[in-house]
Amino acid sequence: MIRKFCLLFIALTLSGCVGLNTVSMTQIPKDKDQLVEANAHDWVFLNFTTQNDFADRAVDNLKAQCVGGKISGVFTKHQTTSYLLVFKREVIVSGYCSLPKDIM
Repeated sequence: MIRKFCLLFIALTLSGCVGLNTVSMTQIPKDKDQLVEANAHDWVFLNFTTQNDFADRAVDNLKAQCVGGKISGVFTKHQTTSYLLVFKREVIVSGYCSLPKDIM
């Protein structure tokens, strides 16, 4: 009996459900240069959180991949994966990096 309970508890703990919160996209440029992608996530226990700045890390990581250039065609996705007691909030960002012609 205890073995079945343990297997059920492990199965419930490891299974999750993904929900898509928001999606946004800017105009895609005609000249698609280098595709850059970044993501950031935050773990929340019982839906209690003390900070919401994890999305800023995704933006900073995206900018770091296109130093001196311009990012356009930005696609942003915010999703939440729900587990038994915890939630994983995640922001995924991608875009096209256009560097000035004299740098290339």
